[in-house]
Amino acid sequence: MWTFLAKNKNDIIYLSLLLFSVVIGPYYRSINSIRAKKLAGTIFGLLLVVIVSGYNAAHPILSASLGILAIKLVSVKYCHVVTFFLMFGYLFFFRLADKFGFPLSSGQTNLIEMIIVLRVVGVAFEVNGSWLAVGKSKKSKEDKVEIKKETDKDDEFLELINPSLEDLFHYSFNYIGLLTGPYYRYRTFDDYFHLPFSKYADCFGSTINTLKMVPLYITLYLALSHIWPLEYILTEEHNNRNFLYRMMYPWVLFAAFRQRIYSGMTLAESVCTSSGLGAYPVEGKNRTGHGPTIGYLKLKQMSEEEAKQKQYDFKTMESMDVWGCESVVTLRDSMKVWNKAVQYWVAMVVYKRFPVKILKIHAALFVSVIWHGFHAGYFFCIYACPFYLIAEDIYYKLYYKEATGLKKKIIGFVMWFLRSHSESYQGAAFLLLTFDRIWIYYSSVYHYWYGIWLAFLILGIVLNKFHKARKPKKADGKIENKQSEMKQ
Repeated sequence: MWTFLAKNKNDIIYLSLLLFSVVIGPYYRSINSIRAKKLAGTIFGLLLVVIVSGYNAAHPILSASLGILAIKLVSVKYCHVVTFFLMFGYLFFFRLADKFGFPLSSGQTNLIEMIIVLRVVGVAFEVNGSWLAVGKSKKSKEDKVEIKKETDKDDEFLELINPSLEDLFHYSFNYIGLLTGPYYRYRTFDDYFHLPFSKYADCFGSTINTLKMVPLYITLYLALSHIWPLEYILTEEHNNRNFLYRMMYPWVLFAAFRQRIYSGMTLAESVCTSSGLGAYPVEGKNRTGHGPTIGYLKLKQMSEEEAKQKQYDFKTMESMDVWGCESVVTLRDSMKVWNKAVQYWVAMVVYKRFPVKILKIHAALFVSVIWHGFHAGYFFCIYACPFYLIAEDIYYKLYYKEATGLKKKIIGFVMWFLRSHSESYQGAAFLLLTFDRIWIYYSSVYHYWYGIWLAFLILGIVLNKFHKARKPKKADGKIENKQSEMKQ
């Protein structure tokens, strides 16, 4: 027991802080003064950073301060680019601190630094994006009047976002989501203090509903990681097992890893629901990370009496669709439901804004990799996805998309199994981290999955060409039949 506690001391402290953050949520929500509420959230956030990081708390505080100054001092036209490179440059330094004579920080401090990067870079892109959008909107209004329906989707930015230096600091260090996410926009943070939604949302019920599965996730993680430990995959005993055992071992490793992520993300979401952050009326068609996607300006004008009558959700703060992660058929869909808040950030900051269209996906994946870290495992895991997707998309269009009934279920199960196996194989690299450790395991199974990928891809291309070659013949046949009918 004591050995277990000593070995997992940092994780236990981290878990305890997350639970404490959930508990204080209702008290934080009840603070009426906006200024006092912002100050209390920031002080508690800084306190969490110091408890988790000790002297290394200087890293997230210094990096955030530098990023905030860049946002305010650099022209709005370029502040997002300067802030991006500054924050990621500091992230490199932070992770290579031992090369400069400084001690390396703990994994928990690394998580906080990662969240700080998302927030500071994200708000810089909000400032720039809103400036561009408002300027474009003014120009289009001068040219012609556009009539929009109430059901039309909102533009990405509807108002100018220009927070003060003080508000940027409050946003960066507010305790909600600081330990492990989820990421949320500055707009969501600002709405929390100025709109009445958190008063009338069922924060307690949503928190209980979110928390109820956490004990199961933690129990499964502890059981799976104890019975099938990660380090066993590198032992000679493992290598002497039969091939099927070695092939399937990553399934339990990735299953344990998922339970750990589910428990952490679910607790993080509970911190948000407990405090009321991210509560919006359901009519806004709220999306993770973004918030309302329809009628946002109308929602902002809502009176207290109207707000009392509305139904609310916390989809803005939803990071993990656990059932989706376990059940979706394709890797493409799996990527959409895994860590959705970070996916939104990558899409908003990198994918949509990267200037070279053909390189958008590569830029997004590369930034995702370096945000996680420099280890080879992150490249093996994340950068392998597009190669699997190429083959998967072919089979999806050829056999699954138009299938129905039992045929669709059987094909769906096969695709689910292949998707799950691919994720587990990639997940092993993510967990093993370093190239030498990854090579030991992949060599023990003869790097078989890459061979299967290549075979599937080649077969898929051949089948796709064969399928396309048959289509014109059918069309030609129909035309000939019609012509003969007309002659008759």
